[in-house]
Amino acid sequence: MRRALVTLHRWLGGLVGLGLAVLGLTGAALLWKPWWVGAPLAARLPSDAETLAMIAAAGRLGARHVTLPSAEFGAAQAGLGEGAGAYLAHDGTLLARWQSPWDRPETFLFDLHHHLLMGETGELIGGWLGIAAVLFAVTGLVLWWPTRRTFRPRALPPRLTRPAIIRHHRDIGAVLALPILLAGLTGALMVLKPLGAAVFAPLSPPDAVAAWQAKPPAAPARAPASGNAPAWPAILAAAHARFPDAEPRMIIWPKAPGDPVTLRMRRPAEWHPNGRTTLTFTADGALLAARDAPAAPLAVRAQNALYPLHSARLSGSAMGLPLRIVMTLAGLGLALLGSLAVLTFWRSLAPARAVQPALPRRLGAG
Repeated sequence: MRRALVTLHRWLGGLVGLGLAVLGLTGAALLWKPWWVGAPLAARLPSDAETLAMIAAAGRLGARHVTLPSAEFGAAQAGLGEGAGAYLAHDGTLLARWQSPWDRPETFLFDLHHHLLMGETGELIGGWLGIAAVLFAVTGLVLWWPTRRTFRPRALPPRLTRPAIIRHHRDIGAVLALPILLAGLTGALMVLKPLGAAVFAPLSPPDAVAAWQAKPPAAPARAPASGNAPAWPAILAAAHARFPDAEPRMIIWPKAPGDPVTLRMRRPAEWHPNGRTTLTFTADGALLAARDAPAAPLAVRAQNALYPLHSARLSGSAMGLPLRIVMTLAGLGLALLGSLAVLTFWRSLAPARAVQPALPRRLGAG
């Protein structure tokens, strides 16, 4: 059994190690995005007047959705479709605009981490790489346990020889096994949605989950005619009346004239930085449906916790910074372990260099 685990661990590392290294390094960088992206604004929540100004500015740009500023990041981000977007100040001033993810480092890293620059196919590959990370963590701990008495934690291998790299890989992998397990599992369950639904299904009755996830009712005929803008002041007022303790976080425009408007809010009990409390409105501000995230079935609440755990963005929790540090170590560890695993694996498969026999010294030479 041990020999089979060694073979599985070794071959898996050699084949997917670089993919895990890319996910780990980009994920570690994105964890600290608000501190290096360079938004020249104080991070704070906007007032209702500022929210309306940003909605109006995003609407003029043709936004499909806009995420409002938070206590962590001081600019609104408008999604313009096909990878395009813009940053807006609290008063609606345009700060920056891009036409593709390649135009800015943070959008490029986001696309590389979430989609591996391959769209939905890359997203699925990333999900299966998360499963591979889980397998690495589990099999690595099993293989490390018999050698635990020789444990020597080091940030880097002392030499780039195969034995030194293997010893370093074994010991630092044991230190980071739980953070890597958390990062890989949360990422995989977010991306591989059928797997996530199956894992959390025992937590709640299926009919309760289905009722929660049902589409909101269609907008009635009194919705404004095509071309009329949604009544944003009425929509915000109705949202505050329904959830007085919640903060608006994301506005999603109707996909077609007459379709409902969607507003996401975050209530104090929610970890998710953009909230999962969702309201849908007609364009004239009539409330069609409201989903109170803290009252969701347990299976849904467990799924909603995946993103804040994976991104270490636990809004309203004192564990945000410690978790960010832990997940940063997991990302850097994946980058180091994955790249060195590939190096040692392919070196071991390279044909051994032929050793030339030493020629006998001639008599009298030297």
